[in-house]
Amino acid sequence: MLVIGLDGALLGRIEDAGAPHLAALMAAGLTAPSLVEPDVPTLSGPGWATILTGARHAKHQVRDNSFTGNRFARYPDFLTRLASARPDLDTCAITSWAPLAEKVFSARVGTRVATPDAEYDAGTTDRAVGALRDGDPDALFVQLDGVDDAGHRHGAASPRYLEAVRGADAQVGRMVAAVGARPADEDWLVMVTTDHGHTDAGGHGGPSLAERRTFLIAVGEGLASGSVRADVRMPDVAATALAHHGLALDPDWDLDGRPLRAPAATR
Repeated sequence: MLVIGLDGALLGRIEDAGAPHLAALMAAGLTAPSLVEPDVPTLSGPGWATILTGARHAKHQVRDNSFTGNRFARYPDFLTRLASARPDLDTCAITSWAPLAEKVFSARVGTRVATPDAEYDAGTTDRAVGALRDGDPDALFVQLDGVDDAGHRHGAASPRYLEAVRGADAQVGRMVAAVGARPADEDWLVMVTTDHGHTDAGGHGGPSLAERRTFLIAVGEGLASGSVRADVRMPDVAATALAHHGLALDPDWDLDGRPLRAPAATR
């Protein structure tokens, strides 16, 4: 399983950018626009916490990018849950935004890498491709930050934002190609998602519709080609990741996410 996070990416601008690799994933699987919950800060900390834990903001209690007051001991990230339930699995998190690798994922996760700032998304992508090519990973989370940076610097309506989307698309393409080069008997699930949107002028954190926009693109067995759903929510990413590896969602976990499809013990 490969989960790619495109920080601050807007689905509509991905479509505007003419991003061929993301367009191919949308054609091959499910596209599901969604929104950050009302009254939840449209910041990376709360957004990624919801996606990675499968629990809503009221439960994980991440209010900002400091992650202060989090309840990750009660609501851990999905890689930690996988590693705890299935110690045989090779789990990996590689992030361009260092706080994700350093503050969200626990020591149970096999590999946690915060890419040095000087390498940024290029280094993150190189590491992810290397893990897929040279290792035997079962579950990877990869976060790219360049689209969010362009949104802050130039705004979501700018040509530079579209340029950043096209750059991220090329990096997604490299990772998906590395998955495709893996042994044919491996049944991979690929998900691409985001933590929040951006205003046309640039920035996020407020309650506007543009800032609240998120999405999920998912390709794997049981997900119809070219399908679109309006009932998918941010916590469903973690639930789907757990179900893909054959974990039944324990009611005691108190998760808010639901799997996109039936569980299967696969990669």
